[in-house]
Amino acid sequence: MRRRLPRRQRLEMMLGVITVFAVMAAVGAVAEMVSPEPGIVPSLVLAAFALAWWFTYRAWRRTDSS
Repeated sequence: MRRRLPRRQRLEMMLGVITVFAVMAAVGAVAEMVSPEPGIVPSLVLAAFALAWWFTYRAWRRTDSS
């Protein structure tokens, strides 16, 4: 039973790191949309971080908190 707590803490740390980079990607995507020649790469990077965040969140929810 004690093995679950470190996994949950690692997932929480991963969620925090992914959130920071997702926010930076969101700022970059908005800045790219405002530019005269917008590209698709910043939006794809943001989508990748959102997908990674979702899968990490699902894994975190599946671990029990006890």
